[in-house]
Amino acid sequence: IWILTNRKSAKRRGQVQLIDASSYHQPMRRSLGNKRKFISEALIAEITELYCAFTENESARIFDNAAFGYTKVRVERPKRNKKGQVVTDKSGQPKPDSGLRDYEKIPLTDDIEAYFAREVQPHVPDAWLDRSQDKVGYEISFNQYFYTYTPLRPLAEIKADILALEQETDGLLAEILA
Repeated sequence: IWILTNRKSAKRRGQVQLIDASSYHQPMRRSLGNKRKFISEALIAEITELYCAFTENESARIFDNAAFGYTKVRVERPKRNKKGQVVTDKSGQPKPDSGLRDYEKIPLTDDIEAYFAREVQPHVPDAWLDRSQDKVGYEISFNQYFYTYTPLRPLAEIKADILALEQETDGLLAEILA
């Protein structure tokens, strides 16, 4: 559910409230195409309460607008000849290799040069930034903010399941071949 407005109250200005209402639904008696769930009046009231409260809890988080912003920066690497030497243009600058071109999404809250030195340079020391291609964007990833870890099954349990399936299939194979 998206609630968008450009008439926010003073306490909401410059902030975004995310509400995870993915569990606020009931199954429909009969599907309407791909629609298999609906939100009852009681659940709508609960979601509205979360929105109006404007507080952080398990289902609601509040962020500054800049938390979702990023600058998409082009990272270039030099083209090399067959001998592994860097190919340069007439002015002596290395030519970029379009096959090695990459892009980094750097949060608006981070300094681009510091991020590049910290995250990119240690792995590809010959890389440089092409700042003429910078683009600013915004992205909301609900998994990033509302992810809940579910522990994996123990290895012994998985092994027991595999062995049980193997014994079952051996019995079926013996029946088929007999």
